[in-house]
Amino acid sequence: MPHSALHEKKKKSNLIILSLIIGWCVVIFALAIIKMKVWI
Repeated sequence: MPHSALHEKKKKSNLIILSLIIGWCVVIFALAIIKMKVWI
C-alpha cells in the first residue's frame, strides 16, 4: 500500500503523542524517586 501524505501526518502526530506520554511517565517517575529520597 502506498503511503499517502495523510498517513505520514498521522504517523507523525502519533509519535508526538507517544513521546509526550513517555515524557510524562518519566517526569512522574523522577518526582516519585525524589519524594522517596526526601522521606528516607
